[in-house]
Amino acid sequence: MKKTIKVICWGILAFVMTKNVFAKESFSISGLWKTDSYRSGGAIEIGFPNIFESEKFFIRDSLELGGAGLFINMENPVGMAGVSNKMMFGSKKTVSDVYIKSYGFWTFGGDLFFPNAMKFSGVGATYGFDFGGGGGFEFGFEESNAGFVVEYGGGYCTKGFGYNSVNLGYRRYF
Repeated sequence: MKKTIKVICWGILAFVMTKNVFAKESFSISGLWKTDSYRSGGAIEIGFPNIFESEKFFIRDSLELGGAGLFINMENPVGMAGVSNKMMFGSKKTVSDVYIKSYGFWTFGGDLFFPNAMKFSGVGATYGFDFGGGGGFEFGFEESNAGFVVEYGGGYCTKGFGYNSVNLGYRRYF
């Protein structure tokens, strides 16, 4: 029974990976400026080939590595770093080499707060989980495989705060 489950899992994984090799949009890298109600900083986003794509719809997954200053208490600002997974789903329209994508997204990840975090948390923990979602659009040029990104959303951090966020950046496809 265990062997059958392993074979099925490896088969599904091989199918997904093979399908992604032939996706129209392959890997991407993005630089993002991020700000929300309590933090401001930047992130690098590594995008993977589309999980699903058709003429009018796509699903894409990416990994985001970021850092920010956390300003819950202005007397003791804190630095933080985070790793999160971002799943995007939306549509793309191209007219004369210019494209626009509109999409929704959800994120989930872990945050590491630097030692000063113990001063304001009261719990003494230096880590937390962050989850949220939102919408965005990307405006770019097919020939250069690059575009500008604007995202708006919100979420909740297990350190006890909800937030609204804005992300601005640049995305390049390979």
